[in-house]
Amino acid sequence: MNSNPERYSGIYKELAELLGDAATVKIWKRFSGLNVTFPQKLYSKEFQKDFIRENMDKTKPAEMAKMLGLSERRIRQIIVEIKSDR
Repeated sequence: MNSNPERYSGIYKELAELLGDAATVKIWKRFSGLNVTFPQKLYSKEFQKDFIRENMDKTKPAEMAKMLGLSERRIRQIIVEIKSDR
């Protein structure tokens, strides 16, 4: 990435370090002046369930928990839901 993070202030400097100049400017144009909160959960419930369904026979619940940002207990609960839907 061809970036010069030092030209930016605050959070924009961090974004430029992570994403580069072009993405930082796009984010600034789209969201400047707004307060943006990023939820801890990245993936939708539908994606989570589909991912678990596709991987439950080949990936350990602990590994899926790390990938999805969920607890191992929640992964096991979703597996039970999937099996009961069959």
